[in-house]
Amino acid sequence: MDVRPTPNILWRLFVLSGVGILSWISVDDRAWGRFSEATGDAVPRQAVRGVVVATLAVHVLEALVVGRRARRAGLEHPGSWARSTLLYGFPVMRRLSRARRGSAEATVPGPEALAA
Repeated sequence: MDVRPTPNILWRLFVLSGVGILSWISVDDRAWGRFSEATGDAVPRQAVRGVVVATLAVHVLEALVVGRRARRAGLEHPGSWARSTLLYGFPVMRRLSRARRGSAEATVPGPEALAA
């Protein structure tokens, strides 16, 4: 079973556009002005910046964990798993679990091998 580290295209679009826009409005004054006009100052800019920083921190932590697990599982290209997690987040962790199960099943001899 070949499990790739990249999640569904819809998830990739959602994360990259969502985090990208959030990051953009947190640093660009014109974008922030338009956002605050549309929301009526319901969300403080510091809160948006905090969400961006927290998102980055969580993704970095997830990437470190996934890279280590992929390396321990003996999967090819553990760095690809880590980079995908850094970009897309937790769905890659689920894909890694599937890949690890598939890798473990491939190395465990089946009943026919034991009978021989």
